[in-house]
Amino acid sequence: MIAAAGELFLEGGFDAVRHRAVADRAQLPLASTTYYFASLEDLVAEAVASACANDCDAIIERGRGLTRRRRGAEATAEVLADVFIGEDTSRERLTCRFESVVLSARVPRLQQVLIDHRNTLRNTHFEVLEKSGRSTDPSGIEQLMAVEDGVVIGALADSVEDVVKVTRTALSEVIDQLAPVVAV
Repeated sequence: MIAAAGELFLEGGFDAVRHRAVADRAQLPLASTTYYFASLEDLVAEAVASACANDCDAIIERGRGLTRRRRGAEATAEVLADVFIGEDTSRERLTCRFESVVLSARVPRLQQVLIDHRNTLRNTHFEVLEKSGRSTDPSGIEQLMAVEDGVVIGALADSVEDVVKVTRTALSEVIDQLAPVVAV
C-alpha cells in the first residue's frame, strides 16, 4: 500500500495521493487504506517517506559508485550533479523531491522525514567531496546544497530540458570557493 502511495506521489504529487486512488493502485479494498491510515495526512506522509527513501537509495548508490581521485572544478561539479540529480532521474522525481520540502512546512509529521533526507544528502556530499580531494567543511556543503536546490527549482520552473547540465554549470562556478581542493 505504501509503495502504491509513493508511486502516486511521484506521478501526480501529493494531490494524487487519496485513499481511493491508493486502494485502486494497490488492488485492495478502500477500507484497508482507511484502516491502516487514520487520515489523509498519514497516507500522504507515508507516500512522501517512501519517495524520499527511494530517492536517498539512488543517490547513495551513485555516490558509492564514485571512484576516489583528485578532481578539478569541472570534474567535481560534474560528479556532484550526476550523483545528486542523476542523468536518469525523471522530472517527476525531482519535482517530488522539492514538493516534499515545501509540504513538510505544512505537515509537521513530514518534518523528520525531510530532516533525515537532508542529512543523507549532507553525508553523501561529504563522501563525494572527500573522494574528490575537496574540503568537506559543513558550511561549504550547506552552501553547495543551496546552490543545487536553487538551480534545480529554477530549471524545473523554467522547463529547462537538461537539469543536470545547468546544475553542473552553476556548481563549476562556485566549487573552488565552497569546497576547495585539499592540500596533500
